[in-house]
Amino acid sequence: MDSTREQLFILKRDGSKQPFEAEKIRSAIIKAYRAGGVNPDPAKISNIVAIIENAVQANDQRILAVEDIQDMVERELMAVDPFIAKKYIIYREWRTVERDKRTRLKHTMDGIVTIEKNDTNLSNANMSAYTPSGQMMTFASEVTKDYARKYLLSNIYSRAHESGDIHIHDLDYYPTKTSTCVQYDLEDLYERGFFTKNGSVRTPQSIQSYATLATIVFQTNQNEQHGGQAIPAFDFFMAPGVRKTFLKRLTTTLNYSLRLVATDSKETITEEALGAKLRELAPRLTDAPEEAERLYEGLKEFAPILTSEMVRLALSESFRLTRKDTHQAMEGFIHNLNTMHSRGGNQVVFSSINYGTDTSEEGRMVIRELLSSTVEGLGHGEVPIFPIQIFKVKDGINYSEEDIKLAMADFDKALAGKLKFKTPNFDLLLESCYTSAKALFPNFVFLDTEFNKNELWKADDPKRYLYELATMGCRTRVYENVRGEKSSVGRGNLSFTSINMPRLAIEARREAEELFPDGDKHTIRREARRRFLDGVRRMSELVADQLYERYCYQRTALARQYPFMMGNNVWKGGSSLALDEPVGDVIASGTLGIGFIGGHNALVAIYGEGHAHNQEAWQTLYDAIQVMNGVVEDYKRKYHLNYSVLATPAEGLSGRFTRLDRKRYGIIPGVNDLDYYVNSFHIDVRDQVTIAEKIHLEAPFHAITKGGHITYVELDGEAKKNPAVLLKIVKMMHDEGIGYGSINHPVDTCRHCGYKGVIFDKCPVCSSDKIARLRRITGYLTGSLECWNSAKQAEEHDRVKHH
Repeated sequence: MDSTREQLFILKRDGSKQPFEAEKIRSAIIKAYRAGGVNPDPAKISNIVAIIENAVQANDQRILAVEDIQDMVERELMAVDPFIAKKYIIYREWRTVERDKRTRLKHTMDGIVTIEKNDTNLSNANMSAYTPSGQMMTFASEVTKDYARKYLLSNIYSRAHESGDIHIHDLDYYPTKTSTCVQYDLEDLYERGFFTKNGSVRTPQSIQSYATLATIVFQTNQNEQHGGQAIPAFDFFMAPGVRKTFLKRLTTTLNYSLRLVATDSKETITEEALGAKLRELAPRLTDAPEEAERLYEGLKEFAPILTSEMVRLALSESFRLTRKDTHQAMEGFIHNLNTMHSRGGNQVVFSSINYGTDTSEEGRMVIRELLSSTVEGLGHGEVPIFPIQIFKVKDGINYSEEDIKLAMADFDKALAGKLKFKTPNFDLLLESCYTSAKALFPNFVFLDTEFNKNELWKADDPKRYLYELATMGCRTRVYENVRGEKSSVGRGNLSFTSINMPRLAIEARREAEELFPDGDKHTIRREARRRFLDGVRRMSELVADQLYERYCYQRTALARQYPFMMGNNVWKGGSSLALDEPVGDVIASGTLGIGFIGGHNALVAIYGEGHAHNQEAWQTLYDAIQVMNGVVEDYKRKYHLNYSVLATPAEGLSGRFTRLDRKRYGIIPGVNDLDYYVNSFHIDVRDQVTIAEKIHLEAPFHAITKGGHITYVELDGEAKKNPAVLLKIVKMMHDEGIGYGSINHPVDTCRHCGYKGVIFDKCPVCSSDKIARLRRITGYLTGSLECWNSAKQAEEHDRVKHH
């Protein structure tokens, strides 16, 4: 070796330089031999090292990249020992992948630190990612995703997720073993009372306490789950609070009247005795004169000094005050759920409430005042983002063709309460339509759609809500149950994973073209369809196995990890567990969702157009989802678990799959040339179809996506100016067999002067361009498009209005 030559350096991947050392090459080769289970031959290794060292020293360049040295090692090993060369190549590739992961994680962390406006920070429109809490949440999310991929997932699932074949949702929560969501049995919690970390809570005694404790339940349990939470029968559960408040008000008012007119102590009746008598008489929640007269007759012997007029005034005042109390309770409930930033990342609780079928006077008052408070809005009239409200449409309870016809003949008169309807709660459906026209909520779930019916439901059952479907606002549906009674109450979703449907279609089309290079379009489409359906089956089975692996991991969680949810029997069966006992079969009632996105994009890949205007394409998507249902049924039998097909609510995923597929296939017009894939089975957001056509096209898919679904229609202009349109749309959804539907329309607010309406570039009142644009993203609302990721912003921009 020529000692006079300039020192040779190796350029590392991080840009640093180190002196060349031949012994490092020897060490790497020895590791390759040992990895292959072969004893290293010192002479052979020394020869390889010498060849490389001579080649390096003969090179004119005095700085060589580390990759160049590794290439030399590969070539020499291949010449003398191909088996070991292969081991070396595999090890080198693994190291490259691991380094890339670390580099990507560092880049992601840098973006969080500098609060870049990127899709990592904007992955969840409900989270304030730029706050310290939001930053910590995002840091934790990215690190735990990396941990889960490397150490918890089987390699086959980790690779499928990384490559974009599938997407394992809420991967950051995987290590915690949490479930996604749950539906509360508030009646049970209120009757028994419940405990939190610092003490117990007694049974509430007023509507204000009922409503406040509902927010506390939401807030407390949010720490033990990673998804949304819902109350399946808000009206039923709040009604006893209204009843208690009314009786308390009536007792106090009548007692005051007695004290005013009593002339001696013999006429004095204790408040306790009066309260007991009123409970016996069971006064109706009304200020109707006939009820006052009935109450007076019942009190005549008990309190002879009370006059008919005194009872009438007491009843009227108690009704007024109870209504006021209920309104304030609902107002507080809404304000609390929009201001309690108790969810990680400075988020408010992701809450949903279902209602509409309690025909009691107390339950009806709850919903009237809830709807009124929703229209009034928050402090400055802002539209409440949470809770997501869902009105349960039920024939004979709040819906009939006769009532629809009567209301449509004069909607204003109907809304004003000047018409008499056949069904007891039809007026609440009208008020819900009016409220949705103002505030985008409630959405509508249809209990008499064939797949939403429950044979155990009876109109005279005081707990009939147990047999009514209730849904999470985003669309998650938990109802069928191979492990027990069909119900939404006390159960939830365990986890879900989505398949990349466009990728399967792209591959199928390419394989068909290779198989039939001279085939006509019909031949190629038939073959592509066959291969696509095979791919859907194969990928659904992969996801089903992955969900089972996650379920087995979730089962090992200890009850002490979920003290509120299990200890208070929020998830039914949890209270039977000891603190150190695994949750095991208790969570077996939950659902496992096989989701999918990009149905439209997949069909364009095969047919050149989507399913809005091509019946063959529509049928192919329907058949693909039926293939998924076939896998679901197979795995239900195999594991006796509640597998289901979910029409995925893709937020961040919508753009992630698209970016990965562009990188793999390049840009394919109509398939991945936009920044997003269209959600689940929805027709393209750009397709010019009518409201009736969109509902008709999407309704059949609801019956075959029992893990959850939703259909939206987009209205043009200000819906609040014509709320009767919403009733027409609800009827269309009801008649077409929609399971869960929602009606979107623009709600814009000027941040400068507070004007609300459809605002284009600038406020028509003050000319400010500071406009908050309230829109629905995947099932919930966000107060500004600025907090959406780039893919969903692009999708919202492309949405056409339906007429």
